[in-house]
Amino acid sequence: MKSFLTKNWFTIGIIVALVLGFLIPKVGITLNTNSVFSTVLIVLLFLISGFKLPTEAIKAGMKDIRVHLLIQLFIFVVTPALLYFTAFPFRDVMDGRLIIGIYALACLPTTISSCIVFTQIAGGNVVATMFNAAFANIVGILLSPIILSFLIQSTGGPLPLSELLDILKELSLKMLLPIIAGQIARRYAPKLAKKTGKALGTLSSTFILTIVFFAFSKTSGNTVFRENLGGLIVPFVYLAAAHLVLLAGGYLIARALRFSTENTISVLFAAPQKTLAMGVPLIGTFFASNPEIMGIALLPLIFYHAWQLLVAGFIPRLTAKLPRTPLSSE
Repeated sequence: MKSFLTKNWFTIGIIVALVLGFLIPKVGITLNTNSVFSTVLIVLLFLISGFKLPTEAIKAGMKDIRVHLLIQLFIFVVTPALLYFTAFPFRDVMDGRLIIGIYALACLPTTISSCIVFTQIAGGNVVATMFNAAFANIVGILLSPIILSFLIQSTGGPLPLSELLDILKELSLKMLLPIIAGQIARRYAPKLAKKTGKALGTLSSTFILTIVFFAFSKTSGNTVFRENLGGLIVPFVYLAAAHLVLLAGGYLIARALRFSTENTISVLFAAPQKTLAMGVPLIGTFFASNPEIMGIALLPLIFYHAWQLLVAGFIPRLTAKLPRTPLSSE
């Protein structure tokens, strides 16, 4: 039992965080009032990421053009196309607002922090994941609303300039500056960075479990979410299956292109995941004039986010036996 818990503590932790978030949402909401605690944890995660990441690896990682192209195409082309065409036949059995929510989910960029943390845990190419997470979220600020407008054929436009600037500022403060600070600290203490790498990895995992608890507490505390649980079975099963299809597709394409195991792992975490942190304000702003749509349209994202975190907890075990010798020099 001890050996099992030692090997699977993170996966078990995700399940516990989700269950606690559902059973005692008020605790998570109270502890994370105004998202202050989770914001601090996100900043610390990226500070640790910057401190652990060798500066020379960043230069090497930028050369993986094929990896970057595949991940970005998966985020903004493959996923929207798949969800658009596969959700369309369900229009007679799903609430139209849920269909819109699925389309909104499809257009979002990847997660800001969790995909990087999971890549670290699984031993993937952290630089590639970090680069693509940053790039997708910056580009997605403009690209996601445009793609969504096309999918739902509405008159909705991109976010107001002031809102775009606020989100860019938030992303810079939460992600870019902590990474830069971590890199500066590493430059002056490279031996300490190597010595504390394992401990910092465990600390990062603990932070992500706490963030999962806070995020799901806010989700399950949503009255709309609880009131519509009965009618969400079909869309939730659909989204769960779609996520697994995206994972399988990403893996098969990466191996067909002879990516290294490290880059394949980056594809698994960066390509199919969708951000809740950016998704909520983006969807909220997009449908600000249609509040009756906005509340229900958020539900697919809420479920997908929780599901992808649960699935991500199992991926490191599945990829542990993959060879670590690069198949090609991407």
